[in-house]
Amino acid sequence: MAGAGAALRHGAQRSAGAVGGRLRWIALAVVVVLGAFGAYGAYLYLSTENAVQGGGPGIKTVNPEKEGAPSITLVVGSDSREGLTEQEKAELGAADEDQFGAVTGDRADTLILAHVDPNTDQVTMVQFPRDLYVPIDGGGKDRINAALLKGHTALVETVEDLTGLEINHYAQVNIAGFKDVVDAIGGIDLCLTEPVPFDEATGIVVGPEELPLVHFDGARAISYVRSRKNFATGDLERIQNQQKLLAAALDKVTSPSILLNPFRLRSIAAATKRNVQLDASTSLNTLRNLGNQLRNFDPASYEAYTAPHKGLPELGEAQVIQPDVRAMKVMFDAIGNNQSPADADGVPSIDPASIEVAIYTAGAGLGVADVAAGELQAATTVGDSTVSIAETDDRPKHAAGNTVVRYRADTKEMAELVAAALPGAELRETAVNPAHDVVVVLGPGPLETRRIIQTRPIPIPDPDEQPDACRR
Repeated sequence: MAGAGAALRHGAQRSAGAVGGRLRWIALAVVVVLGAFGAYGAYLYLSTENAVQGGGPGIKTVNPEKEGAPSITLVVGSDSREGLTEQEKAELGAADEDQFGAVTGDRADTLILAHVDPNTDQVTMVQFPRDLYVPIDGGGKDRINAALLKGHTALVETVEDLTGLEINHYAQVNIAGFKDVVDAIGGIDLCLTEPVPFDEATGIVVGPEELPLVHFDGARAISYVRSRKNFATGDLERIQNQQKLLAAALDKVTSPSILLNPFRLRSIAAATKRNVQLDASTSLNTLRNLGNQLRNFDPASYEAYTAPHKGLPELGEAQVIQPDVRAMKVMFDAIGNNQSPADADGVPSIDPASIEVAIYTAGAGLGVADVAAGELQAATTVGDSTVSIAETDDRPKHAAGNTVVRYRADTKEMAELVAAALPGAELRETAVNPAHDVVVVLGPGPLETRRIIQTRPIPIPDPDEQPDACRR
């Protein structure tokens, strides 16, 4: 029996040794496979970077930032039709002509300035409306997207002259390239709360039955981000749609399902080589780092803006967007000083249209309150928004003196916004709750107003307020 037990023990040891050997071989095989994937990934990375870095002739080699310092990247989406078949043009809503005539060469259909502070992980993005009417490098004025027709360097220097900021990195992708990248990652899902009606120009449509989590392949994603006729504010709402889609794309492309899939990586590399251009100081690793910092879109460390503008005046037979030069200076000075533009303007980040104001006089004469109402609305206009005048009354409401802005404890920020448009006005909290958010009592002298500058970030959806189907 003892011999039999020894034999059993010896057999068990051999069995355990065999199992251990197999496990070691399996572990070794996993290491080899992962190493092969890593080597393959490195090959894809280096070959792709060699293909896109430098961007071809004419691209400006911009100045890289100092180590550890904030950096600014100019991200450009080109509307070039070069290399597209007629079918692809139709699928992408990229006709050879638009309302301005024949579409030739490269124009900046999407133009984003991304400021990143590596010390705080703070990200500030500013997107320029493509119809923003500005001085173009080399002379003359035109829509900012037309600067790319003169080359990459002209676009970079146009943006630098407009903002007063130095661009450190440049990345450009064309229409077909964005489509190919979205298809290479298997499409993206976007949380939408409202249907998108059919747009003849791009072919995009999202029915109510698809909500809230809507799937976009490459062609549909392009149609969505290029559509502007469907939206009341046209190009400006299109900017917000592009921000949402960019967030979803970055989240997908940096997910394990992509990074650990060599077939997906190969498709992304092929699409990148065909359609992406970088300046010589910008590497794929630079874009990866930017993507890592953008993908969270945490409101605590991320702000997105539209470049300040004055709306849509006519220019001959076409529409352009006039820049708000004063507001731009506040915004880009703040970014240059590594500050939040929303904090630097000195005005609370609330919608002026949400404020209900009553205006009374202190015996200044008939009609004065009505005139003051018009002046106050002009001074508090931001984009298409201004304060709401609920009541005007020329009967004296208090003894003559300085103009007073009265408010309740819960409407202090509203009063601060109104007071910012009335230099010298006295802010005064009232114990008696007025019927309106803010009450302005005019002094007897001439009313002085000053147009406020307010830079409000684009609202970022709170994950807790999204439909359950959109939460991860």
